[in-house]
Amino acid sequence: MNYLKKVKRILRKSFKHDEDRAETGIGMLIVFIAMILVAAVAAAVLLHTVSILQTRATATGTQTIQQVSSGITITSVIGCDNASPPASGGISNLIIFVKPDTGSPSINLANVTMELSIGDYTAILRYNNTIFADESTGTTNIFGASQWKLLSKKENNPTSFGVFVASDPSSSLTAKFPILTQNSVVGIMVNVTNTFGSNLTQGGTILGQIVLPIGNPAVIDITAPTDFSTRTITLN
Repeated sequence: MNYLKKVKRILRKSFKHDEDRAETGIGMLIVFIAMILVAAVAAAVLLHTVSILQTRATATGTQTIQQVSSGITITSVIGCDNASPPASGGISNLIIFVKPDTGSPSINLANVTMELSIGDYTAILRYNNTIFADESTGTTNIFGASQWKLLSKKENNPTSFGVFVASDPSSSLTAKFPILTQNSVVGIMVNVTNTFGSNLTQGGTILGQIVLPIGNPAVIDITAPTDFSTRTITLN
């Protein structure tokens, strides 16, 4: 009888140890599964963060390339002196011919501003889409375009500039969307008298810049000759 009691006690202890081991095993399994889930969530967050950083880096790189490559070059500047004889007057109308820098993306001239200074007077000009002259087929009289009248004092547009199309092989330049592309050349039309209240006289200087939304500005540094002998005057 005592023998049977001993066997029962041994069996009870054995089953108790098995239950403890089972509970321990289940607990470890739960912890293991939880660790896997945490690792999976962390990996997903890390991948998402890397994706965001990569997108931002790409956008920053693209913007940097645009800032470096975007720009326009001033090719020539011509003034018009309507006085007779020219020596008695001054330059009233000014046209600044520009083209995009090599490798520059397209430039919307409607988003361009031009800062000009004569002496202590500084003006900021913006494009007026009613002042657009398409002379890409050629002209013998730059200052004969009717659009110059829209820049006169009578029209009250002292802070406006117009666009004179000299070359547009891609047909991208329109009054509403004056998009300057490679191989295009335009003249920026300015009425000096209307903007500054007086003409640019002999030996006078105009300083300023053409500012793009993205990219390098084109510096304007114009000095008039000390003697006006013709109506049309090339400036440096």
